[in-house]
Amino acid sequence: MSHSSREFSVPKSYIGTWVATLLLIVSFVIGLLVFPPLFEKPTEEAASGVLFVGRFHPILLHLPVGALIVLCIMELACLTRSGEEKLGAAALLTLWVGAAGSVLAVLAGIMLSREGGYEGGNFTLHQTLALVATCGVLLALVVRIIAMGQGNFELLHAYRAVFFLSFGIMGLGAHFGGNMSHGSKFLTEHAPEPIKSQMIGMEKWMLSFVEKPKVVEPAATPAPAPSPLPNPAPEMGAPTATVSPAGNEKLVFQHVILPILEAKCNKCHNEDKSKGDLRMDTYELAMQGGENGSNIIPGKPAESLSIQRIDLPLDDDEHMPPDGKDQLTPEETTLLRWWVQQGASNKQKVSEVQFPAETQAAVDAVLKGQS
Repeated sequence: MSHSSREFSVPKSYIGTWVATLLLIVSFVIGLLVFPPLFEKPTEEAASGVLFVGRFHPILLHLPVGALIVLCIMELACLTRSGEEKLGAAALLTLWVGAAGSVLAVLAGIMLSREGGYEGGNFTLHQTLALVATCGVLLALVVRIIAMGQGNFELLHAYRAVFFLSFGIMGLGAHFGGNMSHGSKFLTEHAPEPIKSQMIGMEKWMLSFVEKPKVVEPAATPAPAPSPLPNPAPEMGAPTATVSPAGNEKLVFQHVILPILEAKCNKCHNEDKSKGDLRMDTYELAMQGGENGSNIIPGKPAESLSIQRIDLPLDDDEHMPPDGKDQLTPEETTLLRWWVQQGASNKQKVSEVQFPAETQAAVDAVLKGQS
């Protein structure tokens, strides 16, 4: 191919674009040196200013995603020489905006991780893939500037290979970030079965490279629990009823209480995202509590932090789950309070207890869904 056939336009100078791009790259490098990525629990408390900036991460990440999606469409139009002549400059500007947004989002995300409560395989993959993708987008930006400066149409093909690969990695990293925010079943729960199995298999394969063997931490020794009450505490204010025979071989915590925690609490208190150093995905860790005090005190729901937070008004900043998340129903709240009042055991059998009458329908529905 002759040199002239490779050129799609008269070579131009992009001094201003080069200066802006080099400043962006230098800023990214300095930011990573000042705030190196952490893959373990922070060892010291972050400054309030760092956390203030970090909490913009969920907002900032939408800028690069939107810009780079638009760029994908533009690059398809730029595959022809005439398309590149018309849209090349606009594509370069969009790429720069997407690259700058990626840098800001990644640095803010690293600052946010200083808050603590972010660990595990999903977090590791989310952060690692975001870093790799951002570096790839910056490399793609450099290659596009060189190609446009030289008027080299063939070099643009190499740029697009780097860009589309980097954007794919970014999307994969975003998926693991979604797992942290919404739970690992959020994307796959309603997927068609053939797709679902493939996605879950791929997730497990990727997580196997970064997850440590699971070790259950020993629970703190709880205070002696009072003898189980034959009836609910007075605050229940209702008679009791015996569970249906279908649940005779099931355990109260595992089959009734834990599903409530999984649906309403564990999106923020799990292996990958343990806000307040609190996890509620196992009995031992739920009893162990977090940084703010005793999470569950057997026999004393009024002194148990989880029950206190649930009982707060919805507009209170300390209310749990936070406003905007799925809230506990009155029946679920009653069940949790009743379970704590009864001694917060993980060995009670469903057949051995009497649930508050107003919760019977909810209990039967949960048990039926597990049969």
